Amino acid sequence: MKESLVKLLFEEYKQICLFEELESKGIDLNRITVRNSEIVLDLIGFPKDNTRDYDFNVLNGQEHNPLRGKVPDDDLFCRDWLYEKYHDIITSIEKKQRIDVTDKGLKMVEYDDEVLIKSELKAFIDWLYSEYANL
Repeated sequence: MKESLVKLLFEEYKQICLFEELESKGIDLNRITVRNSEIVLDLIGFPKDNTRDYDFNVLNGQEHNPLRGKVPDDDLFCRDWLYEKYHDIITSIEKKQRIDVTDKGLKMVEYDDEVLIKSELKAFIDWLYSEYANL
């Protein structure tokens, strides 16, 4: 199962890289992003993020307004810390460089090391299982 979860996250990683490259050229595709990380968190068993159902102004000392949501309770679950860890991992993966021979000479080319990326994603999956066990 872990290998399948790594494959899902790897597909999302490739999508993120592609969208970043297109965005650097002025094309914004973020609204059509497929979030495989959500699927992975669901499969592991993490509760859905339900923060939109709550009135967080109560935590800042303001009076509860039912129109803004419920008073924070034990059922509140925020996935932000899981997303942040995933983002930190994928942004920390360094691109490798190679030299390609072209008609015009030598060219430095950056590329993604699939073995390295999958290794980092597997470590992330292991971390997720550990965090889930601690819930």
